[in-house]
Amino acid sequence: MGFVAALLLVAGQAYSGTTTAGAPIAVTCVGDSITSEGGNLTYSLQLGRLLGAGFNVTNAGVSGHTMMNDGLCGLGSGSWRRPCLPTSSMPSCYGNCSYWGTPTFAALANCAATNDCPHVITIMLGTNDAKYCNWFGPPNGVPSGAGTAFGANYVAMIKLFKALPTNPKVYVVLPPPAVSQCTATGPAGNATICLAYNMSYTAINVIYPVLQRSIAKTAGADGVIDVWTALNGTSISPHASVDGIHPYPPALGVIAETIASVIGSLERGPA
Repeated sequence: MGFVAALLLVAGQAYSGTTTAGAPIAVTCVGDSITSEGGNLTYSLQLGRLLGAGFNVTNAGVSGHTMMNDGLCGLGSGSWRRPCLPTSSMPSCYGNCSYWGTPTFAALANCAATNDCPHVITIMLGTNDAKYCNWFGPPNGVPSGAGTAFGANYVAMIKLFKALPTNPKVYVVLPPPAVSQCTATGPAGNATICLAYNMSYTAINVIYPVLQRSIAKTAGADGVIDVWTALNGTSISPHASVDGIHPYPPALGVIAETIASVIGSLERGPA
């Protein structure tokens, strides 16, 4: 039957893409460990259940990876068992952990070769970019902490995905809130007590909600999906995540519901 138009109805506006007649709408969730982890309750699996048989959701999360081309790998720790983490205990970052360099990204960028391109792509990257060694270090360019490289690389990825043969709808998904679980400091930590994995509270909770909207507009993304607000921002429940960074399954369910509320109105065209 070839290709037929698909109709995406978001906020009352119609968008046209392409999907094989009678086939499910293919959704790919790009992300890091927040996307890849969760066992049988990852947000992508929960999203698939919410959307139903008319959709096929693929998890394209790669743990520990960044949007920045030169993003560093960062170790560290953090859990409710050890919530007050001394900044001095964080190990040095190393190597390259850019999502751009993964086989997962290569397969998606070259999906035309296998005739397996998605119709919807959600991007939820940025949490690992917010590690201090990345956000305030050389990987992010100058001036320090401004998100120069992060923004440029994000715009490039959106434009690359928008140019795939299926003319996919591409959405920027704001990452979940990041908070310290140390009751002595409150959610922001302080100069000596850091968030898990030495994430920047300011980058994720103050800068991203503004910057990522600007990135989406600049790159011509099809919308912003606000998971950050859906999880109550910096007022997120201390019981919603393992370590102030990685959501438990119920919070992953909130992420799934938030994404479904935006893309769930996508319908196949007539066969």
